[in-house]
Amino acid sequence: MEYVLSPKSEIESRIKTLQSQMGEMDGALLFHAVDVCYFSGTAQDGLVYIPRDGEPVVMMKRSLERAVQESPLDVRPLKNMRNLKSDLGISAKARVGLEMDVLPCSFYFKVDRALEDAKFVDVAEKIKHIRSVKSEFEVSLIKEAARILEAGFSSVPDFLEEGMKEVDLICRIESVMRSLGHQGSLRFRRFNSIVPLGHVMCGAEAAFPSFLASPSGGRGTSLIFPQGAGFAKIKRNEPVFVDCVGIYNGYIADATRIFSLGKLEPGLEDAYQAACQIEEAVAAKLVAGRTGRELFELSETEGARLGYQDFLGGTNGNKCGFVGHGVGLELDEYPVIGPLDHVVQSSMTIAIEPKIIYPDKGVLGIEDTFLTTSGGAVSLTNMQREIWQV
Repeated sequence: MEYVLSPKSEIESRIKTLQSQMGEMDGALLFHAVDVCYFSGTAQDGLVYIPRDGEPVVMMKRSLERAVQESPLDVRPLKNMRNLKSDLGISAKARVGLEMDVLPCSFYFKVDRALEDAKFVDVAEKIKHIRSVKSEFEVSLIKEAARILEAGFSSVPDFLEEGMKEVDLICRIESVMRSLGHQGSLRFRRFNSIVPLGHVMCGAEAAFPSFLASPSGGRGTSLIFPQGAGFAKIKRNEPVFVDCVGIYNGYIADATRIFSLGKLEPGLEDAYQAACQIEEAVAAKLVAGRTGRELFELSETEGARLGYQDFLGGTNGNKCGFVGHGVGLELDEYPVIGPLDHVVQSSMTIAIEPKIIYPDKGVLGIEDTFLTTSGGAVSLTNMQREIWQV
């Protein structure tokens, strides 16, 4: 497989959308690799400047040659940050948007010195909302990511054995997906967060607490990577929690299924069925005009009705605080299906993931990536929903 370049029309449409929302900003100066790629078509080391009026400029430190090949925009060398004002034609006292959520202080100070009397505002929120609505081109890539993900999940019964380590299982799943074009790395915007390609854990290990903004934790393989698959050995008659992402050309599909060697105890099967009911209830209302807050409250109400309010999304005092999130070039995109007033629109790709967590037994849950359409939400991850008993 070869990677797919973003069409010029796609890049131009994204730029026009941002320009139309700049308001009093004179332009936006972007450094974050994902945003740079979204608006320029290349993720090389540099920046893109998008003026409110006029043509954008891409400046690259390395690799300029590759950026010229990948981006349909005007690409120039970035030789010295001190010359940004003249190189980009930024006027005196300009109001410039920066990605305040991810820009390191060292970069901020360099830009501040280079642009002298400029005033800086945060453009990150506008960008995250713009990126939350997907084009047909983006949806086509996410559908391909879902196909890769389905192949990974379908391979689990071939590998799952009693006594194998969690890390061995996720390595085998990743191998299958990588051979189909999965890029092998995952983007996550949140500061100080690292994310593996999936959380693959067994039994109570899946409920082991972690810092990550996620329902599941996991022990991980080291103190510096304290989440996800570890060295625990898989046993019979316990839930094997598989939460993985498929990625194709940077775009993500996210899903969760439960596997087991032999039959689970009835209470765990009941919890899994409850999670499926919650997902169905939220998906049925995943339509334009709904807010993340309304959908989150629906999931909480349904969880309470089914008798799982103390375990849905985590135990009391340790709940993750959301039941879904947007997916795209990053795993933690807008909208957040949590206690925020993010408004659902058509052409959003949203992962819904109700998880019921028992600290002494494990995690029972499901997750699918949905595309919002005028006719309702459509699942892009179409795999067996029942527990995969091996």
